[in-house]
Amino acid sequence: MIAPYSDTVATRTVSADPGLLSNEELLAKHEGKRRPTLEELITNENQKRLSFYSSPTAYRFLKRAKKKVQWFIDHAQLKISYDDFMMGVTTFVLFGDDIRILAFQPSEDNGFAFFVSLSFFLFILEMILHCWAKSDFSKGIFKVKGYAFSFFFWLDMLAVLSMVPDVAWLASGLGIQNGLLDSLGTKAGKAGKIGAKSSRVIRMARLVRLVKLYKVTSQRSKEKQQLNDLKRLVELGHFNHEEIQEYLEKTGAQKQSKVGAELSDIITRRVIIVVLLMLCLVPLLTYSSPVDDELDATLFLHDINIQAGNECDYLGRSVDNFRSFMEQLAGDGNLEQPYLVALDVSPDRCDSMVDIDFVDETRLATIRDEALRVVSSDPVVMDGLLYFVSATYNLTPYMEEQSRASIYLMIFVLVMLVVLSTQFTGDAQRLVLAPIENMMAIVNMVAEDPLEVFDFKDMPGAGDYETQVIQLAIEKITALLRIGFGVAGAEIISSNMAVEGGGSACLNPMIPGRRVYALFGFCDIMSFDLCTEKLEDEIMTFVNSVARIVHDEVTRWGGTCNKNLGNAFLMVWRIGDERSLSAYRRIGRRSSGSSQSEIETLYSHGTKAAQRSVVDLQRIPGVDILSDKALVGFLKVIVEINRDIQLLSYRNDARLSKGNDNGFVLRMGFGLHAGWAIEGAVGSLQKVDATYLSPHVNMAARMEAATRQFGVAILITRSFFKLLSEPAQTQCRKIDVVTVKGSNVPMPIYTYDTFQNQVFPQLRTPKYSTLSVKEVLIQQAEHYDASTWISDPDLLQLRCLATPQFVRTFDKGLQNYLGGQWEVAREQLGKADQMMASNDIGGDGPSRAILKYMELNDWVCPETWLGHRPLTSK
Repeated sequence: MIAPYSDTVATRTVSADPGLLSNEELLAKHEGKRRPTLEELITNENQKRLSFYSSPTAYRFLKRAKKKVQWFIDHAQLKISYDDFMMGVTTFVLFGDDIRILAFQPSEDNGFAFFVSLSFFLFILEMILHCWAKSDFSKGIFKVKGYAFSFFFWLDMLAVLSMVPDVAWLASGLGIQNGLLDSLGTKAGKAGKIGAKSSRVIRMARLVRLVKLYKVTSQRSKEKQQLNDLKRLVELGHFNHEEIQEYLEKTGAQKQSKVGAELSDIITRRVIIVVLLMLCLVPLLTYSSPVDDELDATLFLHDINIQAGNECDYLGRSVDNFRSFMEQLAGDGNLEQPYLVALDVSPDRCDSMVDIDFVDETRLATIRDEALRVVSSDPVVMDGLLYFVSATYNLTPYMEEQSRASIYLMIFVLVMLVVLSTQFTGDAQRLVLAPIENMMAIVNMVAEDPLEVFDFKDMPGAGDYETQVIQLAIEKITALLRIGFGVAGAEIISSNMAVEGGGSACLNPMIPGRRVYALFGFCDIMSFDLCTEKLEDEIMTFVNSVARIVHDEVTRWGGTCNKNLGNAFLMVWRIGDERSLSAYRRIGRRSSGSSQSEIETLYSHGTKAAQRSVVDLQRIPGVDILSDKALVGFLKVIVEINRDIQLLSYRNDARLSKGNDNGFVLRMGFGLHAGWAIEGAVGSLQKVDATYLSPHVNMAARMEAATRQFGVAILITRSFFKLLSEPAQTQCRKIDVVTVKGSNVPMPIYTYDTFQNQVFPQLRTPKYSTLSVKEVLIQQAEHYDASTWISDPDLLQLRCLATPQFVRTFDKGLQNYLGGQWEVAREQLGKADQMMASNDIGGDGPSRAILKYMELNDWVCPETWLGHRPLTSK
């Protein structure tokens, strides 16, 4: 009788037992991925490099040296990093000259000159190192990629050239006088002032070096902060080092995108160009008074000198007025910093009583050369005498004010550069670039591991508006690809979604198949035609309810669903591809005792496939755990379809029970087999299915179909049985030896006894547990060990009718049947059938199947009997 569905159900408490390795961890080191394309790319690149350099030895030496230089530029640290050191040098070049004038004595100028020269050579060395280590000349000097001849290269070149007037020995060697003002001449007037301003504008070009260094330093600061945060998480115990390393590897692809780098670079270039143009044009366009006080006063004194003739008193009073006027220009007679420090009025024609010519030697010794300005009038010859006036002015106060203003201007320009760059790039980064980079990271992560379930919600740079919609669409598309293609389609997803390192721009789902080894499970809903006819439009709900249980249990126990065929499901527990398992190969045809001898030779007589190397699955570490899990997964499906409230409700459905006195009960058949298959795409560009094709897949389907003939819920081939752990094998029962269609190789088959016509209690967690039932079941599967076969309540309840006495009786009958002693076998199998009278079919299905076969032969063993019979079902 069928156990009717009742609203009152029993319950059972389940708990987790953590601490054991999961199957994924056991098999992790045996997984492998083929990378022929990557190897070819590396080989081609090496060949290109070798053709550019003179010899392989020189190439290897230069390559190592280049890597070390690049490492030095990016990572070298003494007490400060390389970038911090160069930022300090740049800051010195920008502000050092002004600080020298403001805070140091002229006697210390030589020290500053040394450091300016040193900075000049450091800038040149930095440019050379960057040109070598961060440039690609493989396509010729005119198609160089990287730093050389880029925008920042010419910017650095301009900064170096702007230092030439400040390097005294180089400036004198090139014929450039000390101070650009003097080189332009003292009589240039307004042009001289403009030239002086322009000379300082040229120095401003060095500011743009700080922008580049600021970008690098800020990026390093962010990376350092991220590492510190991750270390803190490790210290708190939220993650271990392996998980952090895996996270860093996965997020390593989240580098700035090419679009982001290009846009950021363009914005920075434009900001720099705008600022430089502003600095160059503003001084030129600034209004300057047409009257040069010093020059006009000197020329006026020159005219008085000519007109005075021998009137020394008049000339003396004029000179006194001239000196008073100059002191007023200096700030009402600043005695500490006098403006006029020397005066020469020619010709000498007055006695010493009139103080006309003078030179303040003491003051001149304390003034820098560039702070002295000599203004001379044009000589005039009258009556044989040469008339001219030469005045020497002390510009120290003005140079100090100019230095302060220069510092303020440089700080202002630097702040403006940083603010403008940040403002220009900030919105673009937030609204466009970060979402795009996030999308690229999602695509790359899925391409690298299509089967991993990623949580993209907490990823930075989610964006707003349309970009967020696009990102959500990408997440859904990748999830649909993972669901639609499954394990067999992982290579299809990876090869078509890869955007770096050889990713193709064309869609190509028809990738070549590859040979993989796996455990194949096939399950089928019995009486499906009746369900389709009676349930009509509700059939989808019914099928999906069954699929939910099948998928959940198989996935929980380490498998994946490859095919949903309506009433049937193909499940796969993947072991590895042929290449990753090459260490476990055995050449040639196997002996009859091997776990794969039956099926390896099943369809290969007289073909080259007969001698193809095959993998000895029994030698693979952890495969017994995986096999046990596959069997447990199917057994848990059997339990759950008899425990699930939604499916149990169909037992009382009048549509299904009509015309059936015993009512309707859901039953499924299961078949398990182990072997190889070709994993790949089947179909065309119009429709593609990722699946597995081989006789081994067909064998799993044959086993499922034969469950009806033997009256059992599950059938197992010898290939699968040999992979089980010893505790699992003791729970299985050998029920016959058969040959399948297309082969005469005898193959033992096994079953796990199930009694389904009983009430399985609903599961619940302990009262104060923080875990849900689903989480507990997941942990139980992850921490599986062989004791599960004698401790799991579901498995014990399912096999409750398979008593030791029954097993011994059946085994005795089976051995006599295979040995040709059919009379003894008939008696023992009859007893075994009676001992199973309480079973779902009112007896033992395998015993009845063998008895039926012997009855067809009138209970007489044929003379040609070899201990096996053909399997009549497909």
